[in-house]
Amino acid sequence: MSTRFYDDFCKAGGKEYSQNMQLRAKYLRRASEDFAFQKHLLKACQDDVLFFFNCFCWLYEPRPRKVEGKKLPMVIPFITWEHQDPVILGAREALGFEDIGIEKSRGEGASWIFILLALHDWLFQPMSAIGFISRTELAVDNPDDPDSLMWKLDWELSKLPPWMAGEKDKDYSRNVSRHILKNLRNGSQVVGYTATGDVTTGGRKYWIMFDELAKFPRPADMHAMASTQHVTESRALISTPKGAEGEYYRIMHAPSNMVKLVLDWKQNETRNWGLYKLEHGVPVAVDPEKNPLAKGYDPPTPELLDLFSRLRQNGYKLENKLRSPWYDRQCDRPGATPQSIAQELDRDYGGSVYRIMGPEFFKKANESVMSFRYEGGIQYDRSKLTMSFEEAKGGPMKVWCNLDHSLRPPIRPYAVGVDISSGLGGSHTSNSVIQVIDLISMEQVMEYATNVVEPSEFAEQAMAICKWFHDAYLAWEINYGGGFSKRVKEMGYPNIFMRTVWTKKGKRKSKDIGWHTNPASKEAGFSDYIRMITKGEVKLRSRAIVQESGEYVRINGKIEHLTAFKSSNDATKGVAHGDRVMAFVVALQAAIDRPTGKSLSIDVNSVNTGAIPPYTMAARMAERQTKKEDDGWDDREVGTLAENHIGNSFG
Repeated sequence: MSTRFYDDFCKAGGKEYSQNMQLRAKYLRRASEDFAFQKHLLKACQDDVLFFFNCFCWLYEPRPRKVEGKKLPMVIPFITWEHQDPVILGAREALGFEDIGIEKSRGEGASWIFILLALHDWLFQPMSAIGFISRTELAVDNPDDPDSLMWKLDWELSKLPPWMAGEKDKDYSRNVSRHILKNLRNGSQVVGYTATGDVTTGGRKYWIMFDELAKFPRPADMHAMASTQHVTESRALISTPKGAEGEYYRIMHAPSNMVKLVLDWKQNETRNWGLYKLEHGVPVAVDPEKNPLAKGYDPPTPELLDLFSRLRQNGYKLENKLRSPWYDRQCDRPGATPQSIAQELDRDYGGSVYRIMGPEFFKKANESVMSFRYEGGIQYDRSKLTMSFEEAKGGPMKVWCNLDHSLRPPIRPYAVGVDISSGLGGSHTSNSVIQVIDLISMEQVMEYATNVVEPSEFAEQAMAICKWFHDAYLAWEINYGGGFSKRVKEMGYPNIFMRTVWTKKGKRKSKDIGWHTNPASKEAGFSDYIRMITKGEVKLRSRAIVQESGEYVRINGKIEHLTAFKSSNDATKGVAHGDRVMAFVVALQAAIDRPTGKSLSIDVNSVNTGAIPPYTMAARMAERQTKKEDDGWDDREVGTLAENHIGNSFG
């Protein structure tokens, strides 16, 4: 509720810098001579926190700012922005009674606001006990650091007139070693704490402020929240998002009775000037009448178009996103990344994310994409694992290589990679995917994706496809493939990927089957994938896999697929959550592991002597070579034709 003083203050221009300074001086001069006026001012400050902020509080801002072309001093009056007022009033009403979650863009003044609210209670709420909690002791209280919370409180107190603040050591005391500021006139106190497992345990507090909770160490953030739950009814959790993990992320996303308040740069009158969206490459003002496009944006100048190009090269998504000239400058600053901007300005918990594959990757990938030659499904014998390909529109199998008269691929060495899901079906179940790479041309020649086949049966299909591709080299991700691995062992398919282990004597093959995904192997696998696509060492044919590649991001230093990351339940991660990409990464590791030279050196007679194991690539090629001698048909010609056709298609 506004007081007459605040109404008069605003009407007199108190929200403008020069007028604000004049009004402050006028009030202080009169209060120094008129004791009754002092009492009226104190009452006005007590009743209306906005009057207190705008008429008596100050801000230390070492970052230079200009108003009407003039550079401001580093100590300026605290004049609230319009979008701050409802947050301040909402917090004032909830403090002491409810938990408050503050979600903010960087530089929106949230910490200062709650320090001033604490000062307001310290002055005008007798016997109030308030706690400040930060990640380290120095972040809470360091008399030499203006960034520490208690320094700000001390400094703010020193800027108030003596008839309001009192005199140090007479009306209030400050114990730096114990991080306490005590009001000796009314018994109120503010105490600083470090985030520990038992912070404030056993105490009682009017309210507690957690500053930058998202940056607290783990699991200290969780323990500090637990230890303060019964100490106070009201905790103010202030932070800029920092990744989709930790107690701050959990609290801000879990349903509760917490009051949630937001301070966003797009509401800030000093930052949203010229607010626009980029539509089809052209800036469009959000509010053309009240907030038109800035100079150079209508029409866009060559310099602005260069800026847009530069930002895209750095991985920023520009279209259909609220932007402003100020925001563009922040994105273009040295060292800025899509991840840091998302975290610090966009309040984006998810990096806080940025796409790991850049424009060069997608340029090269899109150049190699082509329509499939065949589309259909498979029929196979479950005991012999022999299969036949049946053409059908919309089928789960896409084939890019030529097939011979019996609908078989050319005799060449192939690597097969598999990513396995639950196979539960439904519109939100992830796919199980098989990817096949031709080891001679190093191109994707087949993709098979389904979400309705359970892992054991999918293993049979994968082995049948491998045999169809002339006993291809099979690798699969074992993390969620227990049923798949068990079936491969039972059927005894021999040409399978064995993991490499590193010892002091070098690397050697282990007896562990399949590709195991962990942070290190995932980094290595995706690094090979990005490098080999970008350099043209391997060719993608599927448009779907290129699209899924764009959905992989780095979150808190880890490679994640964005839609999969948004849910912890595998059955609700979306129709596609990067399964095509993961299967291809595994296939690529198999291709790297299996050089082509030995696979092509076939001694036909060795099949009869048992030197070549049955069902292997060598045995199949030897069998085909024998048939060639009988009927004159050379299956390799199909492969040659496929290569020539591809070469002609791409010049």
